[in-house]
Amino acid sequence: MTGIPFTKVYIDTRFKTNDSVSNSNFRYQLNRTGFMPEGSTFCIDEINIPYSWNTIEPGINDKLYISYRALTTDTAVPKVLSITPLRYTGVEFADNMTTQLNSMGGIGVYLATYNANSNIITIASSNMYFKIWTDEELATTSIFTIPDIYNPQSVNGILQVYGIYTGGVDGYAGKGIAYQTGFLNLLNYQDLYITSTNFGNFQTMGARGESTILRKIMVNTGWGFSIIDKLSDATDSISCSKLSLSTLDFQLRDVRGNIIPLHGAHMSFAIRFANGE
Repeated sequence: MTGIPFTKVYIDTRFKTNDSVSNSNFRYQLNRTGFMPEGSTFCIDEINIPYSWNTIEPGINDKLYISYRALTTDTAVPKVLSITPLRYTGVEFADNMTTQLNSMGGIGVYLATYNANSNIITIASSNMYFKIWTDEELATTSIFTIPDIYNPQSVNGILQVYGIYTGGVDGYAGKGIAYQTGFLNLLNYQDLYITSTNFGNFQTMGARGESTILRKIMVNTGWGFSIIDKLSDATDSISCSKLSLSTLDFQLRDVRGNIIPLHGAHMSFAIRFANGE
């Protein structure tokens, strides 16, 4: 390991810099500058992340895009509803959807019910037609104003509704035509990504084409427990050749690039270095 200033650096958000945004979007000041020799590599290891986020998080996945129309007209009224940020059970989620749907006006009466056996939600309306817009449909319509059509911050990942909805009448469910969601995914996140804008040589490529990912972590536990991820070998390495390491930045993101809220809980991991020999 000749020439490498340190073989391992331990990162813990309890010791992030004062100007850090949060425990999932932070800067870390090394106590001495490390000049990495040519051929040096690193990997992220010994990860400990608390599962502390909710099923629904504001500004991440709390929007329900819906339009409705009366049975006697073709004029559709678009609405963007906000699902209350909480950690939900299936029944609680259906109850909140019922509340939000019935708050949007019109003459419709809506009822969302959860089936524990099939793990789906069924939505019915007594006297209105309605349509829940999928992310794919949102990307091709101008009925809503969406700053980023590739990240509409929708609840569709929880409802697991995808593609183009062809059921009902012209894609609208309603009176006598129940709407069914997909298999509910109340986990919210299945994979996490540790990223950095100033560390590594941008050798990775994410699902959206981004090049800042340092490590992917699979969510392998439930709420209230720690996600533990440790490498069995050093094959997951990234070049840090000729870098000068002093202040590093890190972010914990989802697959869409959103910062994952930890609600004050702390994460930690280690950076293992090698000289490439």
